[in-house]
Amino acid sequence: MEIGIAKEIAAKGKESRVVLLPSEIQKLTERGVKVWVEEGAGEGVYVDDKQYIEAGALIEKSHSEIFKKDIVVKLKAPLIKEFKLLSGNILFSMLHAEQNPQYIKWLKRQKAYGVAMEQIKDEAHQRLIQCSEMGGEQAMLMAFLQSPKRPRDCNILILGYGQIATGALRIAFALGAKVKILRKSEYKYIKHQLKGKDIVVNGISWPKKNRDKKEYLVTKDMLKLLNPGAVILDLSVDFPNPIESCRPTFLDKPFFSVAGVRHICIYGCPGLVSISSSKQYSALIFPVLKDIIKFGIKKAPAYIKQAIYPKV
Repeated sequence: MEIGIAKEIAAKGKESRVVLLPSEIQKLTERGVKVWVEEGAGEGVYVDDKQYIEAGALIEKSHSEIFKKDIVVKLKAPLIKEFKLLSGNILFSMLHAEQNPQYIKWLKRQKAYGVAMEQIKDEAHQRLIQCSEMGGEQAMLMAFLQSPKRPRDCNILILGYGQIATGALRIAFALGAKVKILRKSEYKYIKHQLKGKDIVVNGISWPKKNRDKKEYLVTKDMLKLLNPGAVILDLSVDFPNPIESCRPTFLDKPFFSVAGVRHICIYGCPGLVSISSSKQYSALIFPVLKDIIKFGIKKAPAYIKQAIYPKV
């Protein structure tokens, strides 16, 4: 069994993380697994090739050769040109197949299987591979930096209260902001709740049926209800989403303004802290990868089988 660790290439914006660190690579090589790491894969988080070699990995200069290994491990979904490099093997990556059905078509075309990291969940349907809280923390700090008010003077409205909003809430409370969490039963009072707010944080995963109908909780004409200098922080980054004026932004260009309201809608917020998120992803990915290696696709445990595309 040969594992290929690909260097991350972002379709848009920038990406400096690496999917597995030497600490986890060593656990694999000690088990007799042959691991190939693409040259320079860890440079963005200050991990050099020598550290991977010391962990027992082999360094591969060719990007295309990495995609020929039995299991290709990559944090972000491959580009189409990278999908074309697969051939009858396994891709372990973030796929977000619901929003990107073309990825499944390419897997079928290449006779490959994809294991979607975001679909790896426990019995309570909680994601096992995620950095949502970490991303929420950093994005909330960024929202405060864009506000013309100090945190303790800010009135914040949080839409939803799930795992993705937890990190943002932690920072908001710690810095003394005044916070209102909008429950689903309060959606009908959204105009009243928007009045006088300095920061609006979206933590709602908007239902697909609403997205398809372009139904919004916060419409563009409601932005005038916010205070001057207001900021909208979108953590879900699912488009269209509950806020009509939101669209994806990326790490290199994180902001845009609509009607005088600064919007932060970063796709991949954990990338704001590349070292910390790489460390957490690496630790969470390792036990799942170990099971993929042990059982393969056909005999994979249920928690992995639910994340396999095309379905087996």
